[in-house]
Amino acid sequence: MMDVKKLPLNVRIGQMIIAGFSSKYYDANIEELIRDEKIGNFILFADNIGNKDEIIKLTDNIQKSLERYIGIPGIISTDQEGGMVTRIHQGVTIFPSNMAFAAAKEEGSTFIQGKIEGEELRSLGINMNIAPVMDVNCNPENPVIGCRSYGDDAENVSKLGIDIIKGLKEKKVIAVAKHFPGHGDTSVDSHLSLPVVNHNIKRLQEVELLPFKNAINVGVDAIMSAHVLLPKVEPKKLPATLSYNVLTELLRNKMGFKGLIITDCMEMKAIADFYGSDNAAVKAIIAGADLICISHSKDVQKKCIAAIKKAVLGGEILEERINESVKKILKIKDKYNISCNLKQNSCSEKNRNFAERISSKSITVLKDHRKLIPLKGKVVSISPRAIALTGADDKIKVAASFCHKLNSICKGVEFQIPMNPDESLIDTIMGECPHADRVVIGCYNAHLNKNQIELVGRVNEINPNVVLVSLRNPYDILCFKEISTYINAYEYTELSIESTIKVLTGKIKAEGVSPVKL
Repeated sequence: MMDVKKLPLNVRIGQMIIAGFSSKYYDANIEELIRDEKIGNFILFADNIGNKDEIIKLTDNIQKSLERYIGIPGIISTDQEGGMVTRIHQGVTIFPSNMAFAAAKEEGSTFIQGKIEGEELRSLGINMNIAPVMDVNCNPENPVIGCRSYGDDAENVSKLGIDIIKGLKEKKVIAVAKHFPGHGDTSVDSHLSLPVVNHNIKRLQEVELLPFKNAINVGVDAIMSAHVLLPKVEPKKLPATLSYNVLTELLRNKMGFKGLIITDCMEMKAIADFYGSDNAAVKAIIAGADLICISHSKDVQKKCIAAIKKAVLGGEILEERINESVKKILKIKDKYNISCNLKQNSCSEKNRNFAERISSKSITVLKDHRKLIPLKGKVVSISPRAIALTGADDKIKVAASFCHKLNSICKGVEFQIPMNPDESLIDTIMGECPHADRVVIGCYNAHLNKNQIELVGRVNEINPNVVLVSLRNPYDILCFKEISTYINAYEYTELSIESTIKVLTGKIKAEGVSPVKL
């Protein structure tokens, strides 16, 4: 491995940055980031993703430019979690959400998922998957994690997450366990504000920290920090990403993690609004972070790099602190052989069949007291369309709404509603419901959208033959105790729509088991 101390300071700082950009193609903007700012690593979002050939051309050009201007290959990452947080939709296998995998209860399934994702990502020139989510989702009001988690049981979250880490690693893709020290028991989206996890260290060790500790024990090479406050660990008002007590004392020293600590995006409001992205980048490095993620704005990226350099030259950040991180980064790059574009297998019918099987097995009928499944007679179908609900969702790729897909089979009446339908629309829908044999309502995080709750309640008053399908977080049932038939699908995707309709029409039997207590 090269002598880190001999690298120019701007190159060393650039190795500690993961940057995003706006284009699907290699352009002057990316070239400027590499040539002038010496940024050494990149993250891809939906806006960067074209077809398979375009992705390969983009990643190949990035690596060629890194070689030309820096001489060090780059980490090229994306968030290919599965479910609602899926960046790449063409040329790869589309997997169900983490919670759907947990509900399907198929032994070894996430290990297979990890191997498939690893092969497919490396074939596109992507060598880091910012997954799995290791948050234990034990708060029904959580607006950002939800079905991205494997559930509310820390041991089960550990097992499923560790298996996908092993699968990715086997195929030479760096897995990133996130969001340390746990974003599962929050009621605030850190993309929008600053959440607080107000548990003591004993509780944290038993729940939030356990999946990360278990992942460390099996050799996970990267962990992403969360922008959450832990008052019982960090008495100053500093989120985990900026806290020496959390990143170094807890994660490094007490939990024994030797790999890369990656920050969540420094442009998220939990950081940008409270601390300023550039000041926070300096604080994160002092706290112990190795890779600073700045996902969107070139101006912010430049300001962060300038702030880090100023802090080093002024003695606020020791050069040894920079060298320590760069050594880790280069070691991981060498370990995963990221200089080579591994031409491995891409999406196959076998892989697609596996994903479809898991999706089908995940659909969970929590109750069907009136025996309304399979559907019969006149069916009124109601649902919102799939839209992005959190900063993590990026762009949702669902061609048709659940109600439209169901109605194309049942040939009844359909209503595509907004997230919060108004009184006039509810009244119109009510006119179609009294004489229906079944009213199928697809709710989409209704526990956070109260007019959906009103709609369901009013329909149920005039027609008890309501089949309620939760198209995302499973906690909607807590608002609908009076509904006789309730299904959890754990995501609103093409895959889950097809699987749910198979259950509703009697083509398959629901086998899913809820991975959260309801």
